Amino acid sequence: MNFGISELVALVAVFAAGTTAVLVFRLSRRLDAFFHGGKAEDLESIIAEVGKRLRATEEEFKRLRNDVARIDVMAGNAVQKVGVVRFNPFEDVGGDQSFAVALLDSEDNGAVLSSLYTREGTRVYAKQVVKGQSRHHLSREEEEAIRRAIQRE
Repeated sequence: MNFGISELVALVAVFAAGTTAVLVFRLSRRLDAFFHGGKAEDLESIIAEVGKRLRATEEEFKRLRNDVARIDVMAGNAVQKVGVVRFNPFEDVGGDQSFAVALLDSEDNGAVLSSLYTREGTRVYAKQVVKGQSRHHLSREEEEAIRRAIQRE
């Protein structure tokens, strides 16, 4: 068998055509899967659908960012620091049944609550705290409760 140039070119052309046919078939299957995987019929409508979803995602992200900002403000005003001191204010009553509790926000504002336990009854006091201080006279235990709250002890 003796091949001439024209036969060799024809053989290469047939091989190239076969290879091209296989590649076109594979590409056709991939495009079918791409276009029929969703609602869109062509590339333009797929791009439009992706753009629509992107805009919806951006709007949702803006809503979430606003929600987080609002929650941050609310959290700043919530009780974040608590200090507790138990004590015995009177010699005739044991067991450290009395206590002082400081409840403060992120800027050390809030209240200090005190409960004094005696045999005759219990008394509860509340005093406002602003920036870690109170305009009312504070007992040692109340001051200690505020200090523990501020220092997060």
